[in-house]
Amino acid sequence: MKIKGECQTWLKAAASNLSKQLPFIEKEFPEISGCYLGTVNLLLDFPLLVISPDHRTNPIPWDPRFGVGEIFDFLRIEIEAPVGTSRVPAWLYIGHGSVHRADCRKHEVLGPKLNVKIGDRCCIIIKKKIVELPYMKKFYLVV
Repeated sequence: MKIKGECQTWLKAAASNLSKQLPFIEKEFPEISGCYLGTVNLLLDFPLLVISPDHRTNPIPWDPRFGVGEIFDFLRIEIEAPVGTSRVPAWLYIGHGSVHRADCRKHEVLGPKLNVKIGDRCCIIIKKKIVELPYMKKFYLVV
C-alpha cells in the first residue's frame, strides 16, 4: 500500500524530545538505533490508523508530564522523500501522548536524515495488511 502526503512543520519538538526518548526506546527496540534526531511530519492524503504496530514500547519515563511514562508505537515502512527518490527504510513513530493522534492524517516518520522541505510530496509504503473502511472518503487501518 502506498499513501502520499505533504511534508509539513508542526510543533518543532521532535529533535529535543527524541534525544530524551531514544535512549529508552533503543533498549527494547534496537532496530531504531542511529536514526536522525528529527522526524518528517506528513499530512497524508487519507487517514491511517495503526492498530497493529510492529513494536509497542513499555511506558517510557522520558518526561514527568506523562506520569509513569509514554508509550510509543513503531510501524516499519519505506519512504520516498520526496516522491520519485529512492525508497529508504523508516518507521512511523506514534507517541500515545502526542496531540497529532487526534488527526489520523498526521504521522511522524523516523529514519535517516532525509532531504525534504516543507511542501514536498512524499510517499510511504506499508507492507502489512491494510483494510480500507467503507466510509465516504478513504480511511485505512493497519491490522
